[in-house]
Amino acid sequence: MVANPTIVKYAFAALVAGILIIVAVSYQFNIKIFESSIIYDLDTPSFGLQRGALCSDKIPFLSHSEEKPFGTYLQQTLEFKPFQDLFTAVNATAGVALQSRGEAHVTVVSPPEFDYVLKPAGVTIREIEDIAINADIQGARLKPVCLGRFNGSLPRPTSDQDQGIFMLYSLVVADEYGDLLSIRQQISRLYHDKGGEGALFQPEAFWPHVTIGYDRRDLFIEDGIYKGKNFCYARIHPEN
Repeated sequence: MVANPTIVKYAFAALVAGILIIVAVSYQFNIKIFESSIIYDLDTPSFGLQRGALCSDKIPFLSHSEEKPFGTYLQQTLEFKPFQDLFTAVNATAGVALQSRGEAHVTVVSPPEFDYVLKPAGVTIREIEDIAINADIQGARLKPVCLGRFNGSLPRPTSDQDQGIFMLYSLVVADEYGDLLSIRQQISRLYHDKGGEGALFQPEAFWPHVTIGYDRRDLFIEDGIYKGKNFCYARIHPEN
């Protein structure tokens, strides 16, 4: 008995659709576990963030490519106004005068990742941006998780300027449907195709966040600062 080709085609399509639904539900389930595992103090403050602050599909993509160290990277650009309001509220309670970046974004490929790993393997920023634009990076779906804070000394200071106490606040966000992770995975495949050493670029080593303010300078993984749920300090609630 020969199977009807039309039935086989639709059965295959249904199977693929079912797998995609399972993957999406599983990803969202993991996000919920991520959020519910955050432990706050009883007197934890809560800060408001405008609804839709993380929606950037109407905002143009911005390219960042400069012929200088750490001048090239990939970001999802966000509207600044909602984060300026959040900065004002945080700055009023921080106890020190904070600096704002004056813009808002989520870094998807960091300057050190590009300069030290991707570029030496022959991956260009144009190739990275083509992947991001084709994947609609500005339409990536994000969800606020918490306000993160670091208030302490760096674990491995490299100069006298790195001594002492630093304060930093960032909005920790969830890449709710894996949109940004998918972009990093595509970049990783390109990197492998060009002969890059796999151990040097891990697409899942990614903690999306929006820097809100800092007292001395922004801090990064290279400073020993990780901005995942471990970073959470205060709750975020939606405001109109």
